[in-house]
Amino acid sequence: MSRRLGALVSLCHYFHLVILAITLYLLYTASAWVMLRSASNPRLNPIAWALVFVAIFAHSDTIVQKMRIVGPVSIGLLEALSLLAWTLAVLACLLCIERQNRVLGSILLASAAFGAAATGFGRTYPEEHVPTWYLKAHILLSMGAAALLFAAAVTAGLLVYLDRRLRTRRLADLPSVLPPLDALERVMFRLIGAGFVLLTLALLTGLIFVTDLLGQHLIHKTILSLIAWVLFGILLIGRIRMGWRGRPAVRWTLSGFGVLAMAYFGSKFVLETILGRHWG
Repeated sequence: MSRRLGALVSLCHYFHLVILAITLYLLYTASAWVMLRSASNPRLNPIAWALVFVAIFAHSDTIVQKMRIVGPVSIGLLEALSLLAWTLAVLACLLCIERQNRVLGSILLASAAFGAAATGFGRTYPEEHVPTWYLKAHILLSMGAAALLFAAAVTAGLLVYLDRRLRTRRLADLPSVLPPLDALERVMFRLIGAGFVLLTLALLTGLIFVTDLLGQHLIHKTILSLIAWVLFGILLIGRIRMGWRGRPAVRWTLSGFGVLAMAYFGSKFVLETILGRHWG
């Protein structure tokens, strides 16, 4: 009897998570679509912002409730994706304040939909001690850096799209809501600059958190993160000293984010899924 009751409770909990995931996904997807349409139709502004705020509030409440239930844990891959999605949604709000950035903000909201749908499905790893302030700061700074640099990578993708259209003289096919190349490039470098600062702070707080690189299974993450930091640092120096722009800047941006994604999510996937371990 107790086994049947336990199975029923587990089934109800699973269906609750499924409904929650679908709800968050639909909210973020709808907000992305309406926000994109609002770039050319100002009358949709109130609906767009209302949908975004409802999506972020529902996502925030879900994350907080899970933290209260589970307690101090080392977040798994899906939890990290959910937290990144929340950070992307907040960043999208800031970007969408300027109408010319609505396309970029909409892409970030659509990306957040996939991460938010993973909320609650991941595996958590109990910690013996309550996380310290610098560990919490490290996690938040890492998520902020990842969100900013992901946005920079998306901007780089938009630059590639615009550049190809211009080179093939298909100007008539360009969406009117997209900003000029120069404006989009400035946004990309602002995102990279802010992301580089947060990544630097994340690495510094990580030095406090890490006591044994091998024992805490952090060697691959640390090395790849440092490589990404160097790549973005070189890009910013090249921009300031030599005026780097265009295709070289796009390549460096995409390469830097690719390494950073491998550092956090790639190494986390291998560690948890293949090796059955976790950071900590």
